[in-house]
Amino acid sequence: MEQYTITGMSCAACQARVEKAVRKVPGVTDCSVSLLTNSMGVEGTASPEQIIAAVENAGYGAGIRGAGDTRKRGSLSARIAEEEEALRDRTTPVLKKRLLASVGFLLVLMYFSMGHMMWNWPLPPFFENNHVAMGLVQLLLAGIIMVINQKFFISGFKSLFHGAPNMDSTIALGSGAAFIYSTVMLLAMTRAQADGDSAKVMEYM
Repeated sequence: MEQYTITGMSCAACQARVEKAVRKVPGVTDCSVSLLTNSMGVEGTASPEQIIAAVENAGYGAGIRGAGDTRKRGSLSARIAEEEEALRDRTTPVLKKRLLASVGFLLVLMYFSMGHMMWNWPLPPFFENNHVAMGLVQLLLAGIIMVINQKFFISGFKSLFHGAPNMDSTIALGSGAAFIYSTVMLLAMTRAQADGDSAKVMEYM
């Protein structure tokens, strides 16, 4: 059984989608995907190139795993071996960087959105009673966090459009809807402040 490393899976729906895509490849007699180990075992006569292409077309990454049967893979190009190594080494450092960057911007966002209101932390004088400016800063910080984690949106909406929504789709829809709603409320608050309607401004906050 040929072993592969699979990247990009986040839930059982991803696992089922990869397995379904590979089983459709001509020559594949059996396929087993493990979400826990991000691995896949394939039996049959289909070439590794065909299997990797099927996984990539489904929206995920794949590479041949481990040494395995070197006699069977002796004719494979060096490109596939390089792709396997890249898949193995690239994912964790990227996730760590995304996490650290997201937490950094989140702390600043929480300071502006809740620090002053809940714990009376000081704010720069410009932001005192300037609700629109506060909203714009929070919108900017939230947007930066979403850009850092754009993979959830790309993967989520891609899976949704393919008719196979996964956990990334849930995250993308939930956070996307919240961001759009907050933007609309910020615009309404801006209009209310321009009209001098303090009651409406407080209502939209």
